[in-house]
Amino acid sequence: MNPPTACFGGHGEIDLLLDDGPIGILIEVKTTLKTDDVREHIERIGKYRRYAEEKGFGGQRRFIGAVAGALVSKETAKFAQDNGMYVIVQSGDAIEIVASPEGFRAKEW
Repeated sequence: MNPPTACFGGHGEIDLLLDDGPIGILIEVKTTLKTDDVREHIERIGKYRRYAEEKGFGGQRRFIGAVAGALVSKETAKFAQDNGMYVIVQSGDAIEIVASPEGFRAKEW
């Protein structure tokens, strides 16, 4: 059974789900990403983890989080990384993953 890619249980929405079998990356996308958006996404990922378990597609799957924005302050990026999330920012006509600090390890849900 494939997991839903946008809504889960009528109680939340994931903007983007990158799925590669045992690993799913759940991404929140904002034009201007704020620390509160990161906090809400952390809660949302926890809900998604519980929903996956309830619906039987959680199993051995691991979920990691990422946030993306056209405008992301250094403070918001640091907060996201401190909470084990990847940070994606707009860079000209492309996007890039913000360099992770030494010792960074993505949190798994």
